[in-house]
Amino acid sequence: MKILMLADVFFPDTVGGAGRVLFNLSLELTRRGHEICVMTRNPGNALPSREILQPGFHVHRFTVDPPKTLTMPLKELANSLRLARDLAGQVGFDLVCVHQPLAGAGPLLLSRGLMGIPLVYFFHSPWHEEFIIKQSGGAGLFHRAVATSLRWVEGRILSKSSLIMVLSDYMAGKVEKGGGRSEALVLKIPCGVDLERFHLPLDGKVAAKKRAGLPLDRTIFLTIRNLVPRMGLDSLIQAFHRSTLLKDKGLLFIGGKGILEQQLKESIRDLGLGDSVRFLGHVPEEKLPEAYQRADFFVLPTSQLEGFGLVILESMACGTPVLGTPVGAIPEIIGAFDERLLFRGPDWKNMIVKLEEIIEKRDAYSFDPESCRRFVQERYSWAKMAEHFERETARIISHPSP
Repeated sequence: MKILMLADVFFPDTVGGAGRVLFNLSLELTRRGHEICVMTRNPGNALPSREILQPGFHVHRFTVDPPKTLTMPLKELANSLRLARDLAGQVGFDLVCVHQPLAGAGPLLLSRGLMGIPLVYFFHSPWHEEFIIKQSGGAGLFHRAVATSLRWVEGRILSKSSLIMVLSDYMAGKVEKGGGRSEALVLKIPCGVDLERFHLPLDGKVAAKKRAGLPLDRTIFLTIRNLVPRMGLDSLIQAFHRSTLLKDKGLLFIGGKGILEQQLKESIRDLGLGDSVRFLGHVPEEKLPEAYQRADFFVLPTSQLEGFGLVILESMACGTPVLGTPVGAIPEIIGAFDERLLFRGPDWKNMIVKLEEIIEKRDAYSFDPESCRRFVQERYSWAKMAEHFERETARIISHPSP
């Protein structure tokens, strides 16, 4: 198949789970003999406009204006439309797969160049909900009007789709609410993880902690997230601030980058948490496995809209269990391993209860690293995802919707 992928985010151009999913799915499909063209934004307009990652795997980037400018979405619509027309004229695509609606709006709603080609929507999260959540100052009438428009655009693309793919039952429910689609058109497929890259520490967790100079008498907690409000990092910091036990017997590392970076640093400093909460900043890709390996627990403190949580798989593949809030798809993933690892709620009070319980009852929460990794091995891989994608899309190509 010749497949056109339309997306706003793409790894390694940007950070985040959706971009990783797109990259690894495309890479695996290429290995299976398909030709993939990814059409995506050029962040900062600093990357090559065309790049061949490997034979059969091409990335085409269109220019955009800076984020949060009024001209940014208009520029994306115009430039994505122009690029899609050019590519459609050069390549006879068998399938179009949309990963974010803005990247697909111009090519699919304003152009005839892709008409008649089967369309798959890879639904990572509802666009209008993401927009509302990002309005940290509150969503007024203007923002709600914009959100309504975003919902309409996404609904239009959903209505043109022959198949809608999701990674969780939670997101399947969001499709039904947002797009009014028939349940038969929504398919959950397994997510993946690179099991060679994310692996158990070769000489055990204790040795990994010693190499990093970490104290063996404290429980090491780690979280690596985009530093944005919905990730719940402020609640996690508050939990440490309000618990003497966590300050004395726990040690929290926060990694990532985003709009809240300075605010979180100041909060850690102002609350006097320098001895128990440490800010790592951006963790380079090559350093991620060892960061997971030397932690006792990874913490996913999300407060809103978690469509899957790829970090869960990465951490557990490295032998580290994951604690998470009962938000979005988190209970589906973590709960299938051990429901005791779920907080009762996303607020700091519930976090304190569980984190203190883990320290006080360490033997009860002693998880074999092999069992964590086995849980991931048996359920998730990029090869399995690509196999599902290939099988289901072949059906709609053979039997397109009328």
